[in-house]
Amino acid sequence: MRMTMPITDLPTSIAKAFALLRCVSVSEPPASFSTLLEQTGLPKATLHRLLQELVTAGLIRTAPDRTYRPALGLLELAYRAWESIDLKAVASRHVDTLWRSTDETVHLAVRDGHEIIYIDKRESPKTLRLFSSVGRRGPLHCTGVGKAILAHLPQAERDEIINAITLTGHTPHTITSRHLLRAAFNDIRAAGLAFDREEHEVGIICVAAPIFDRTGRPVASLSVTAPAMRMDDARLATLAPEVKMAAERISADVVASNCVI
Repeated sequence: MRMTMPITDLPTSIAKAFALLRCVSVSEPPASFSTLLEQTGLPKATLHRLLQELVTAGLIRTAPDRTYRPALGLLELAYRAWESIDLKAVASRHVDTLWRSTDETVHLAVRDGHEIIYIDKRESPKTLRLFSSVGRRGPLHCTGVGKAILAHLPQAERDEIINAITLTGHTPHTITSRHLLRAAFNDIRAAGLAFDREEHEVGIICVAAPIFDRTGRPVASLSVTAPAMRMDDARLATLAPEVKMAAERISADVVASNCVI
């Protein structure tokens, strides 16, 4: 889990509790007390108290193997938050159209700080497909949806983010040089498209396009993702205009509906 500051530096107990909640939620495999103690750096008594409070609130639970996992109370809150996203409703018909025309997995994503988060998806009906889920987070620098948004931010904001994030090499194809990443953004802006050619996951290729609000700010992105064996250059050349057109139609509907992102 990435945090903007160590959990021990957060100023209040409630801030620490929410950071701990996120830590429990994203831990794979589920974390034990000792693992959370190591990850958070919190004093043992403080960690125990916060975990008990989160269990009492119904937001996390203790599994039989003595690990901590998200509880149904958290699912209810997450579902309410997901349902309240206006963009998802505005984009839905275009996401459906793109999914039906491509038979591949379609993602709708937004930026949340220094990460992207998937807010909607349609899964490919084909047997061989990637694993992903709504609510899952990903890096900005090596996902198609992340690069599509990041490349179109104002330069000062974009540079601030690039300088702040760690360009982790997830695969041998990940761009880990800030200089090369900035050069790639020039191509992304020129084409209106971003590609992830096995940069985030080996064997997975993605093409994405940005979605803009009425001010011209990139507020989201749309992508088609598939196994590399189905995504040769010819297929990408066919899919790219479809993705771009769908994103442009969503942008138009965002503006027309005065959608709140």
